[in-house]
Amino acid sequence: MPSPELSAIKARIGDVASFYGIEVVGYLKLDRTAVIPEGDIDLLKGVRWAGGHVSTDNVQDPAQIMPGAKAMIILGKRLQDDRHDVYYRISDRYTASVEMMILDMASVCAAGLLQNAGYRATEYTSYYNKVWAVLAGLGWIGKSRMFVSKDYGPRLRLKAVLTDADIGQFHKVIPDDTCGDCRECIDACPVGAIAETGVDRKKCGACKLNHRLVSADAYSYCTCCTSACPIGKDTVNMKIKS
Repeated sequence: MPSPELSAIKARIGDVASFYGIEVVGYLKLDRTAVIPEGDIDLLKGVRWAGGHVSTDNVQDPAQIMPGAKAMIILGKRLQDDRHDVYYRISDRYTASVEMMILDMASVCAAGLLQNAGYRATEYTSYYNKVWAVLAGLGWIGKSRMFVSKDYGPRLRLKAVLTDADIGQFHKVIPDDTCGDCRECIDACPVGAIAETGVDRKKCGACKLNHRLVSADAYSYCTCCTSACPIGKDTVNMKIKS
């Protein structure tokens, strides 16, 4: 059980998340090596194109970023609009979505809060955050190989903060087969990239609905599978006027 000081810090992090409209906050306890457990490495399948299986060589161990890290705080921001997954080309080298910019601001504030309390803290951005979110008990990897939040489905962007404050917990991993017989994402994919056995990333990447220009300097990813998922379909955090 965390000390009153650590409980107060978690409450303040919750306040930061609430201020920025962050819907999901998770606390994962990291062991001494802070690596993805060998038995859970299959969670990474389908992340990269290498023969349909992930190469774990590029998975950066949180302990490499922060030796002595004891916890990972995972922040999840729901997509503002199920119809579009928009990102903006800020420059030739930098693109970002509104959701990720909000997560960036919230994670900076959470890290600063921890530092002001005398702990080390640093932001952690990785495409593999979906795996840490699964290990934090926040959801599972769906048939689309996307992270499926228990409350918001695959409509979530993730950012994390590493800290040596002992505020994390170990969680039971929700298995990949939690989607059961549901085929909504499979049937919704316009290029047939999703199957019961996995995802054809080349087909997905070549879909004309990906990286389409929607306005000046604004682009959108395909949202067919995310919007079709019945998990969290009715949880909308912003009313869009017609």
